[in-house]
Amino acid sequence: MSKRILVGLIALPIILPIILWSEIWSAVLILLMCWGGGYEFYSLMEKAELRPLRWLGLLWITSFVLFYAYPLWGNYLPAGPPSLTAIMTGGMIALYIRTLYQNERPLFSWLVTVGGAAYIGILGGQVVALRLLDAGRWWLVLGIIITWANDTAAYFTGTYLGRHLLWPRLSPKKTWEGTIGGLLVAAIISGLYWILFPPFAQISIQAVAGLAVIGGILGLFGDLSISMLKRQIGVKDSGNVFPGHGGMLDRMDSLLFILPFIYHVALFFS
Repeated sequence: MSKRILVGLIALPIILPIILWSEIWSAVLILLMCWGGGYEFYSLMEKAELRPLRWLGLLWITSFVLFYAYPLWGNYLPAGPPSLTAIMTGGMIALYIRTLYQNERPLFSWLVTVGGAAYIGILGGQVVALRLLDAGRWWLVLGIIITWANDTAAYFTGTYLGRHLLWPRLSPKKTWEGTIGGLLVAAIISGLYWILFPPFAQISIQAVAGLAVIGGILGLFGDLSISMLKRQIGVKDSGNVFPGHGGMLDRMDSLLFILPFIYHVALFFS
């Protein structure tokens, strides 16, 4: 646990100033994280002998993220950006054509490449779009706070009070006590944050606490989803980028479910 705390203490002071200071560097940071998460996702699929088209998938992920980052670079184009539908259609056709030249398990190659690009590229791109909204930096920090508070409180509550396993088939250590403790602490800390930095004053503290609970539940499912993949493949971590934390995908799993949810909530209120 000391390694986990150390990595968290080092990472937060680096990431939060970037998010608060610069839209462009926030987008670059998110794109780099998506590249790392995509690389690890396709590496997991290779261990499962599903033969993903890794570099085409990473290129597709980049296209999704750049689509959502259009306000940063769109002024340099003579016309508007391609639609999301066009990016999805072009990517699927290109992958189908590429798999025609593959002799072994071409259908699995196509499926896992599409799945990884859509999962990481579209959800990660919406994190960029969240940062680019009015008051987007504060919404993005709220999502990070929900994730961090929920994970940390769930770990300590589950370690000291956990008795009843939540979903042993997917995660042998998660407990109901830890899950409930994480949701409660996330709601409390998110409410305190909203008192200090309210992007929209008309949103009540009770509503923010409710968002934190829903976000925490989504984060749990994001975590369990990657746990399902890792257990099926037979690995403990998606990578070893962060000591004590595993890989980039291990750190992104909850965020990729929570932050797109916050993005759509922010869109509604803006």
